[in-house]
Amino acid sequence: MKKLIAFTLSAAFLAGIAQAEPQTRTSTFDGPKASGTKTSVRDKEAGTFSSDKIVTRKSDGATATTERDRQRTDTGFTGSGSRTGFNGKTATYDVERTKTDNGWTATGSGTGPNGGEYSYTGSKTRTENGFTANRSASRNSSEIYNRTDTVSRSNGNVTRDTSVTRKQRKR
Repeated sequence: MKKLIAFTLSAAFLAGIAQAEPQTRTSTFDGPKASGTKTSVRDKEAGTFSSDKIVTRKSDGATATTERDRQRTDTGFTGSGSRTGFNGKTATYDVERTKTDNGWTATGSGTGPNGGEYSYTGSKTRTENGFTANRSASRNSSEIYNRTDTVSRSNGNVTRDTSVTRKQRKR
């Protein structure tokens, strides 16, 4: 009986250690026009996540890559990433999200594949009976997107008010 208990405790202890190890996932695909591999690594204890993907176009061997990294901080998280297309052009981004007493705020920036400069702001604030959230994005200092959501709960009903503005696309 003592051996069974000792074995059970040892197995439980080792299972706990295994949970602390970084988890790696790799997936591949092979389609008629392209093939690729994606590898993701999540380390819950360190608070990190990374993802790398490479896709190869079969017609000419051109490759496209995507890389993402995220790091938990004491006050939220930071993230960054890049994508290089089959044409060799690269887009990048950085973002930081910070917890507040009643929600969060976020800021970010990036560079598009054609050199455009992007910025992002966002926030979510809990209210007495719901929340208000806002996200906006600008390209070369001109706002291209803004969304505000106000959600409230009263008497078992949920009311959502959403306002979205977008810069009109060139056609």
